[in-house]
Amino acid sequence: MKKSIIQIETTSSSEFIPKLAAEIRKVIKEESNHQESNQILLTREQVAEMLSISLVTLWKYTKKGVIPAFRIGTKVRYKKGDVILALKKMNNF
Repeated sequence: MKKSIIQIETTSSSEFIPKLAAEIRKVIKEESNHQESNQILLTREQVAEMLSISLVTLWKYTKKGVIPAFRIGTKVRYKKGDVILALKKMNNF
């Protein structure tokens, strides 16, 4: 049986609350940065390069609904988060 030592410190609420608030702010900031990076718009060329596939294969995946895309005027764009999610789904099969 492995032995371990557990140390418990007592802190007052006046010390604990600022530490807790700082950690919460840190987590919220990290999460918001992550969400912003997933909303980056990518071109067809960027997605094809990211996935190491041809533009024709990307078009087929888009047409089948495997990778969702949307149009801004005449240009096709992909959300980075959607591409990563689609890639994860493809790897699960």
